[in-house]
Amino acid sequence: MKMNSNKFLTGVLGTAIAINLLSPVLVFAQKTPSSGGFCAKVDEVTSRIDQRMANREAQLQTKRQERSDNLATRKSERDAQRAKNRSARDTNREEHYAKLEARATTDEQKQAVAAFKAAVEAAVSTRKAAVDATISAFRLSVDEAVASRKSSVDTAISTFTSATTVAVDHAKADCAAGVDSKTARETFRTSMKAAQDTFKSDRQAIEKLKDSLEPIRTARKQSMDTAIADFKAVMEQARADLKAAFQTTQ
Repeated sequence: MKMNSNKFLTGVLGTAIAINLLSPVLVFAQKTPSSGGFCAKVDEVTSRIDQRMANREAQLQTKRQERSDNLATRKSERDAQRAKNRSARDTNREEHYAKLEARATTDEQKQAVAAFKAAVEAAVSTRKAAVDATISAFRLSVDEAVASRKSSVDTAISTFTSATTVAVDHAKADCAAGVDSKTARETFRTSMKAAQDTFKSDRQAIEKLKDSLEPIRTARKQSMDTAIADFKAVMEQARADLKAAFQTTQ
């Protein structure tokens, strides 16, 4: 039951989707009309910025929903495959036990087979519990990472949106008050550039959240490795005890 956690986590967290979706807005905000026509077109300019912001945020929500749906599907598929594999292994073990019981002719051999079966089933049960706990902890950590990234992205977008609103309102107020069109345009461009720089800085901080994924991968691998090692140790001892019982009665 292996899983490519790198690919899985990358798919869950995405790759700078917010900045990718909002980039056209940031670029457009810098391409305002020439100084002479800014105030004449301020409503058109700011309206188009507002519309692009709304469109990009809608796209972001769509992308988020798609990732959420894909994650749920992958979880369901993995759970179903794990259950299927376990069922097949359960059947194989029962067939193996039946063969061993057919071979056992003495009371000692029959007792040894019963002890072997009990030891194996206990080991299997322990391994299943360990694997399930590991998967549960892994998924919880991933969910927390996703929630943290979503919160950071939402905060960055909210900050950018608020700054944009302030810049837009200020530009309209300047133009309405008769401020020179060139001055109003440059003030608007400066405000938008500051909002853009802040957003990019926030984006860089958000990207650093990827570092929090490595401990998740490491913890999952260590837990799985321990479960497998413990299972193998019990199985080796159970096989050795069974083999010894059959050899001493031959």
